[in-house]
Amino acid sequence: MTVVRQVALDTADVAQNVREILSSNNIGQRLFARHVLGLSQGTVSELLSKPKHWDKLTEKGRDSYRRMHQWIRDGGNVAALKAYAPKKGTSASDHP
Repeated sequence: MTVVRQVALDTADVAQNVREILSSNNIGQRLFARHVLGLSQGTVSELLSKPKHWDKLTEKGRDSYRRMHQWIRDGGNVAALKAYAPKKGTSASDHP
């Protein structure tokens, strides 16, 4: 039987890094929430602005921070997310 030891993440550091990447690349939380975490913008806003200590999170909360941490480490994270952003001068109604 293989035992996998889970590493506790510094949620405040993860949240700060995500906020900085989003801000410096002009990416909205709504886009990040939908395409990276599959959560609502409001939930992600709460996770980023008020990170709880790892020991106080549920497994679902920990999973969100794990996904954020993995996204930070992915070199193509920003380009992939920007590909989902609507182009300037277009709207969702412009596309079938």
